[in-house]
Amino acid sequence: MMKIPKISTSVAMALSALALFVSLWLVWYNNFYYVLKWMENYTFYSSSSDMIFLVAVMPGDVLKVVGAWLMQFYYYPVVGATVQALLPVMVFLAAAIVVVRLFKESRKLLWIAMIPVVYVVGSQFWDNELDKTLTAVLVSWGVALIVFILTLKNRRIFHFPSFISNGYVAVVATLMLLLASVYQLGYKDKSNNIHAFYCQLECLAEDRQWDEILELIPPGVAQESFIARRFALLALIEKGRLNKEMFLYGVTSAEDFIFKDHDEPLCRHFNSLFFRSMNMPNEVVRQSFQQQILSTFGTSFNVLRRLAVTNLEIKNYPLAKKYLDILSHSTVMKSWAEERRPQLEAIKNAKPDYEQRLDQFYSADLLVAMVAMADRYPTERKYADVLLCALLANKDGNQFYPAFKVIAERQYAHGEPIPAYYEQALMLVAASEPEVMQLYKISQQTQDAFQNVMKLLNSGQKSQLPNLLPNSFWAYFF
Repeated sequence: MMKIPKISTSVAMALSALALFVSLWLVWYNNFYYVLKWMENYTFYSSSSDMIFLVAVMPGDVLKVVGAWLMQFYYYPVVGATVQALLPVMVFLAAAIVVVRLFKESRKLLWIAMIPVVYVVGSQFWDNELDKTLTAVLVSWGVALIVFILTLKNRRIFHFPSFISNGYVAVVATLMLLLASVYQLGYKDKSNNIHAFYCQLECLAEDRQWDEILELIPPGVAQESFIARRFALLALIEKGRLNKEMFLYGVTSAEDFIFKDHDEPLCRHFNSLFFRSMNMPNEVVRQSFQQQILSTFGTSFNVLRRLAVTNLEIKNYPLAKKYLDILSHSTVMKSWAEERRPQLEAIKNAKPDYEQRLDQFYSADLLVAMVAMADRYPTERKYADVLLCALLANKDGNQFYPAFKVIAERQYAHGEPIPAYYEQALMLVAASEPEVMQLYKISQQTQDAFQNVMKLLNSGQKSQLPNLLPNSFWAYFF
């Protein structure tokens, strides 16, 4: 039988701690990279007197403040993964001290110290403020300290039978508990991976990585997830493909473009990103304000960075300075804020853009907002496409045709090809408005396809439309 090399208790403890750290670090960094960024996005820490006062008057939240201080470093995911892996290791080391002080043959019983780690790791993923994990660390070290004091005179007072306290059991049990910890964190709860997926979408949209978003969200995924569908539609808008592919992604109405009547942070964050894409800074600010009141400390790094950048872009010096000043009190964000000081100084005497353009408005109704923006920027295809596609998503032909007539005079008056979705809608309109066929050049391919659609409808084979023409307004409409 192969012999297990004899090592000291301290070396065995160090090797176990190292194996635990590496395993958990790899899970956090590889599986939950974007969760770490999300955690930093939604926390806030400042060295200002306001934050210190909060700790003084609400001592029960001290651990939340400590957690916020740690999570500001998650701006760098490699550091975040390190902190997340170190916290369970600290629980293990405290438990290992207890084992060493209480049991004979402690080197062969160190695996017992892995047991509390499994439970700590199991609840760590959803501990978005770190207070529960930090509590576990403090409790474990408190217990270790008490045991240490009580065993100053009499150590190793307990003894396990030899079939338990032997090297082979120690190796097998350590490996099993290590695997259990990894399983608890990365694979047991499928909702962890779903949350990680949404965190990735948020971060990619924030960084305008539209191609990556569309790779992550094929049509089938968008059809099943109303959250993923909105990110996919935003990516299609930015890539100029909304009027070619929207119906592949399971759109159900105009409300699929933004989150309406949802007060979750993700929803407000998405809405702010949508209106950022629409170049509507006032609505970006409004959605950001709604998002920040849902944060633990009344604001978050994600919101403050967005407000700072938005006010820099619209040349609003007082507010841009305010948010950069707030961020400069963060250990990590101080350098981020300082990098933007030259841009701030460049707008010190500038007149804010919204005063020059007179476009500081917002609307809770997407269609109203898009009508206003399409009217204000008549040659901008993005606003026209969102407006027309939203009307198609609502199956609102009565509103589509008048809107298209106005837009066509601006964007399709010189022989530009009309997108297939719009042609398909116009063919339906032509049944009651015959002049459509003379006013607009609709491709022969669309006219022939429409005749085939009518034959299917007249023969009672409407159910075949989604299979024959899945990416069409007709399949959606009928």
